[in-house]
Amino acid sequence: MKKLGWVVMLALSYSAMPGCGGVSKQELDSVKAELLAHDETMKSQLKTELTGIDQKYVTVQQLQLKVEKQLEELSKLQKELTELAKSVDDRANVATGNALKSLQFEEKLMSERLAELRSLIEELKKK
Repeated sequence: MKKLGWVVMLALSYSAMPGCGGVSKQELDSVKAELLAHDETMKSQLKTELTGIDQKYVTVQQLQLKVEKQLEELSKLQKELTELAKSVDDRANVATGNALKSLQFEEKLMSERLAELRSLIEELKKK
């Protein structure tokens, strides 16, 4: 594009020199028309490219919002899982404590029963 513009400027200055018939008006009009057509083509291509870029930008923004929402949801789920894990740990600790108390109680009952049986055996031996 720049080269073509320089060619036109050169042609204009050459034709403007006294005594050099140089380039005709038709040739200049032809070059001008060619330059304008090229400009329009480039303008159209750039608009198309810009439209494509705009669409990609919008798509990227939509994806970014979607990812941000998913990250927020994951954060909420992580908090819920942490609370649930704590609750499960608490319940497991209570259940373990209850099982231990139950076993201790059973051991005490068995010990008492064993003591009773020993005393009965001793009484039976004496008789």
